[in-house]
Amino acid sequence: MEVKSLRDEKFVEIAARCVDGADAQFSGEIESGKNYRLSVALSDISFGTEKYNEAFLASLREKIKAADSARFVIAPTAEKSLSSTDDALEMTAAFKHCARRIKDCANVSGFEIPRVFSDLERAAELEENFARELAEKHPNYVFYK
Repeated sequence: MEVKSLRDEKFVEIAARCVDGADAQFSGEIESGKNYRLSVALSDISFGTEKYNEAFLASLREKIKAADSARFVIAPTAEKSLSSTDDALEMTAAFKHCARRIKDCANVSGFEIPRVFSDLERAAELEENFARELAEKHPNYVFYK
């Protein structure tokens, strides 16, 4: 699995938000040929341990597929700090599920390793676990830090 620095790439920052509990909405217009760092909030995809917002994930998949001439890196975010290793593992599981739902989006080149992991004990191990878990079924993904 390849890990690259975000500083080595030029991305337009954009966010996906859940609207009306189901629909994905981007915070800006997607332009053909551009590279996007697409922030996706944990709270939009997960209702709790192994309970996922399938309607939002389906809508997110359709939005990404519709922008087939743009390239996306998914950037997992959390509205609040994670307080434990268990929280980080739950976030990893949620975004692994997200990766499964968008697996056929050829314009997703990879995922950013969640920045919130850096504040936790065993951060390096959690970051490596995130990349390893997602790469298991998606060996083509590049991971960014």
